[in-house]
Amino acid sequence: MGTQNRSLINFVVCLLLLAVIASAGFGCAGLRDRQRPISTPLETSEPLPPTTPTPTYPPVQPTEVPTLTVPEEYRGLYEELDAALTHFEHNLNQEWSGQQGQTIFATELAFANGNVGEGLLLPQILDANRILLDRLQELGVKGVVLSIKYPLLQPDFPRSAEYLEFYKDIAAECRQRDMKILVETGAIFSGTDYSPVKVDWSKYTTESFLNGMRDQLLLIANEIKPDYLTLTEEPTTQEALTGLTIAPGLWTGFVNSILDEIDPSSGIQVGAGMGSWENRAYIDDILQMPRIDYIDLHIYPLGKDGVLLDRVLDIVQDAHDVGKSVTIGECWLYKATPEEIVSGPGIDGNVFNRDPFSFWYPLDARFFDIIINIADATNMEFVSFFWTRYLFAYVDYSAETGSLSIAEMNRRINQAANANVKEGILSPLGQHYQQQLSSRTTHN
Repeated sequence: MGTQNRSLINFVVCLLLLAVIASAGFGCAGLRDRQRPISTPLETSEPLPPTTPTPTYPPVQPTEVPTLTVPEEYRGLYEELDAALTHFEHNLNQEWSGQQGQTIFATELAFANGNVGEGLLLPQILDANRILLDRLQELGVKGVVLSIKYPLLQPDFPRSAEYLEFYKDIAAECRQRDMKILVETGAIFSGTDYSPVKVDWSKYTTESFLNGMRDQLLLIANEIKPDYLTLTEEPTTQEALTGLTIAPGLWTGFVNSILDEIDPSSGIQVGAGMGSWENRAYIDDILQMPRIDYIDLHIYPLGKDGVLLDRVLDIVQDAHDVGKSVTIGECWLYKATPEEIVSGPGIDGNVFNRDPFSFWYPLDARFFDIIINIADATNMEFVSFFWTRYLFAYVDYSAETGSLSIAEMNRRINQAANANVKEGILSPLGQHYQQQLSSRTTHN
């Protein structure tokens, strides 16, 4: 393979690991007398203690524990996030018995994220996905999320038939590994740093956008046949990306129009949802739809004192009250204070640029534990963590890395994660997640 082709493939794989995060903004059955405590709050006035568990993931070698001193410029944010997690942990500890459930734990399949566009169609990318699926299977996850962005599968979109075949091949690879598949869609992140795909949204009306999304979702149901198909996600993000105004009632009609066309005997679980920070009006009507199987949530910002996590518990209870299950299609600890995001949902690369630093590991691990505990406490069906790359690598903070631009930081973390995926090396967070999943396998 020529040098130019190798460079192109490396660039595409980096883009794949940059799979775009959901925007972040604003802002129960089985819950009783918890017996095993969640970890206590971490002190930040001294270097943070190493808490990396002993890896049990062959062929991974023990990962060197990163330096966990919190830089002064992030100390206030760290302490605020720490306090929010602690506040929510206390609330959950009051109510949960500690009993494990049967949740399917998953991750985003970063190398198949639709925002990458034509890079997905390089023949070597299918092999890259096979390697990543093997690594995720070895880690212990039982499912993946495929983000198939609109309008990639529309008949008039360039190479749409090839995109469809790519995702059918990916689905087949997942099934060979006995992994459950949740598909979510939504507008491609055209016009942002997170996708090279060009779409002129000004040519769309609200009606044509929703009709096109409907057609693509039906095509996914008929051709790819995922285990879970989420019809709506983050409505305000769709508005922000497209410039269209789509009222809650229009989303309700959109969901109903798709349900009318999906064969109930297909075996596909059909859901709809929103970000935990969004207006409840987006799902209140959907909760009453008898043909909706599950409510899907995205969790990023915590809110003051973890109020948005408390809100998740409320939504789950409401869903269970009407006989619906709940999934978390995306979640990650959003490294911003409530004051930084009061303007509402947004795609803030400067916030995402904080994620790669290794000093966040203790908070990231606690966030993972909390999400897992929420899933157990509320009998969630499927839960996926979004930023797959941090399961394989972090970047240590220094004067040099602390001043990297968004593009430079992404290159740095992606190169490290790509190399570790290839070699089968987990980050401390990946080892922590693996230990949690291994423990569940042992006890269930």
